[in-house]
Amino acid sequence: MSEMYQVRKKIEDVPWEKHFMDEGSKIKWVYTREKDGTPITVMVIELREGISLPEHVHRDQPDLIYVLEGEATMFIDGQGEFPLEAGLVVMVPPNTRHTIKNIKKKVKLYNVFAPAMPYKPADKKVKYIVE
Repeated sequence: MSEMYQVRKKIEDVPWEKHFMDEGSKIKWVYTREKDGTPITVMVIELREGISLPEHVHRDQPDLIYVLEGEATMFIDGQGEFPLEAGLVVMVPPNTRHTIKNIKKKVKLYNVFAPAMPYKPADKKVKYIVE
């Protein structure tokens, strides 16, 4: 194997950053291509109560979401709206409009993208792709 990655991390050791879609929410970039050289992106995300994320798509990656805690509504184009709650696993296909909205209780997610999506620090402008 020519590439070496840090094969294990404690999530508690990964620092929180402001979320790029909502300054009051936060994100732990556990693995990224830019920071770790990995071919996947792994995040832990906390979304604050009372917000809705903008509808968006990930052109090249499925969006795998495991809900650790909280209550909200998720919308996926072609599937409609459904409750988002602890224990639910969701796989959003690539290039599919989706959002998490109407957050009733703080939502904590484990989120995986393969191939990796770009690292997006909160201080950079992010273009949301919605068609």
